Amino acid sequence: MHIRTCSAGLLVQGDEAFSGGVHLLSYEVLYITEGKVSFHWRGQTCLAEAPAVFFLTPSTPHEVKSLSPESRYRFWELTFNVEPPLRDDHMDRWNERQQRNDFYAKSLLADLILKALDAAYHLYTAEAAQAKVHLEQVCLLEIQKAFQLIAHLLDGTAKPSLNAAEQRKWNEREAIDIVLDYMDWRYKEDIMLDTLAQLVHLNPSYLIRLFKKQRGITPFEYLRNLRLKAAVSYLSGSEMTIQTIAEQTGFQSVHYFGKVFKQAYGQSPATWRKQLTRRQE
Repeated sequence: MHIRTCSAGLLVQGDEAFSGGVHLLSYEVLYITEGKVSFHWRGQTCLAEAPAVFFLTPSTPHEVKSLSPESRYRFWELTFNVEPPLRDDHMDRWNERQQRNDFYAKSLLADLILKALDAAYHLYTAEAAQAKVHLEQVCLLEIQKAFQLIAHLLDGTAKPSLNAAEQRKWNEREAIDIVLDYMDWRYKEDIMLDTLAQLVHLNPSYLIRLFKKQRGITPFEYLRNLRLKAAVSYLSGSEMTIQTIAEQTGFQSVHYFGKVFKQAYGQSPATWRKQLTRRQE
């Protein structure tokens, strides 16, 4: 695979000029990062709100228009020296799925696709990876990761649903690693026990016992510690308000944040920050 072009753009609602076209020799990845768009390709239409990722095979006419005052996007044009993992019908199915607003929020694997594309874009543009062989290879690996994840997700939907007895069974360590990884990435969100249990196909009560057996604490004690460590980092390394820090670290309210922080550190967040500032002066 070779990256022919990697760039970004802005769409303005009502602009008579449209973005799109047709690429005879290259595949395209179009990543909508902000706004809501109408995407047309090969006689099909999809209305999607960011984040959304569209894939196009060579010679596919396409057009994208902004339905928001402004929409932002990134795109890659790619050439392959081997058969790519996705065919036209795969890409059509994937593009249609972008109409689901909650798709990336509810799927850990889908969210990893966005992270892979974010990494590929920032490396390629900010680090001028096209002029650095090793970094360019990293970018290609991230894009290949996105393709493989999409192929896996589409393959899963093409098969009949499995009952609980047929679903993959993880060993205990693998199950807890999956739960840990989910919380590490999504600690800001309102994480429910049922969500964690469904990730690894375990009974919620059993998951708590297994987690405590391996980590010495419950999943939500671990999540609280994650949030507190993130809050300490913000308190010591930024000028963000206590209210904003509480919001950015997943606490339900600034009052609850203050209560939990004081239980852990013996001081309110404001007092802790003031004392740290004095020690550094």
